[in-house]
Formats: sequence, structure tokens, C-alpha cells
Amino acid sequence: MGRKSIAQLERERDVEGIIEFLSDDDDKVVFQAIEALTRIGDNRGIEAIMALVAGASTRDIVRAKAWLALDVGLAREAKKRTDWT
Repeated sequence: MGRKSIAQLERERDVEGIIEFLSDDDDKVVFQAIEALTRIGDNRGIEAIMALVAGASTRDIVRAKAWLALDVGLAREAKKRTDWT
């Protein structure tokens, strides 16, 4: 049995399964995983994305994508909160 796709894992909200894709050698795969984790919004996924940003061995392009995803995710959460001014 093959590995499930990121899209399938996202539908199942399998955060741990998606996190495994963050170490893939293909940047496009890593980007898809970052985007899926951002959409799910689970703290485990956010922490994994933060680890990419902080990781010394993280490729610059992946670090930039991770930063952007965190920024967009935080902005989206802020808009959801009605008590923030």
C-alpha cells in the first residue's frame, strides 16, 4: 500500500501524516504540506512549520514559504476574532 497524498491526509485532518511530508526533498511537496497544515490550523502543524523556520538545515526557499504561511495563518486567525480591535 502506497503513501497517502497530502490532499487525502488533509481531508482526514491527519496532521501527523502531513508533517512527515515536511522533510521531503521536493520543495513543491513541502509547500503543499505547509499549505495543508496552515489550512487545518492544528497547533502540532503550526509548531512543525515553526521548526522549519528555525531549522539550521532548512532550505531558504522552504523557510520563506514557512514564514509566509505562518504570517497568513496568523492574519486569518486575527480576522476570526471579534474581540480584537
